[in-house]
Amino acid sequence: MKPRIKLATATTPDGTELDLYEHDGHHEISIRGAGLMGTRQHNSEEELARHACQELPERPVVMVGGLGMGFTLRAALDLLPENGKVLQVELVPEIVTWNRNTLGAHSGHPLEDPRTKVVLGDVVKAIAREKGTLAAIMLDIDNGSEPMVMKRNARLYSRKGLDMIHRALIPGGRVAVWSATDDPLFANKLKRSGLHVTQHEAHARPGRKGARHCIIVGQKRGQ
Repeated sequence: MKPRIKLATATTPDGTELDLYEHDGHHEISIRGAGLMGTRQHNSEEELARHACQELPERPVVMVGGLGMGFTLRAALDLLPENGKVLQVELVPEIVTWNRNTLGAHSGHPLEDPRTKVVLGDVVKAIAREKGTLAAIMLDIDNGSEPMVMKRNARLYSRKGLDMIHRALIPGGRVAVWSATDDPLFANKLKRSGLHVTQHEAHARPGRKGARHCIIVGQKRGQ
């Protein structure tokens, strides 16, 4: 059996360590010894983009919060027209470096696409800068609305954070949130912020195989 090799470690602003591992040609990012994401199963990360990037307007600007292994970004680019743009927000600089080097081949090097603009920093601040400009927001910054990596991510799922998301979207724009499990309480919070909400089952592997996850979508009403 081939060994599991630790390649690198990154530290989040709150001191949490993220470890990058390689095993038999595949890669995984772990937190406190538990797998957070990997290159073997990523269908639900792609589903996140498919649910968000529907009925896009001309010259759309969309945002991906959390780079991970790059699969959501890749799927968003595949759905975007040539005149579109993706703002890829990532808090941890090392994750961007890993995707430019070790991980890029798994997702087709989406950071090299000229439509991608990398924004290093807090996704909350990145969303706050947008006022009615985003056609879609894709959030995969933790395990859903119950923060696992960064406790301060809870701000994004508060009433103030959801109001900020609402302001950032164009009429008809969508926010899609990846969640490890169903989250009816968060879905209700989205509804109370004025969004039309739907929930979608998504599996880690195509063909309804692998772990079952949930994509929660909120759409801003048109004007």
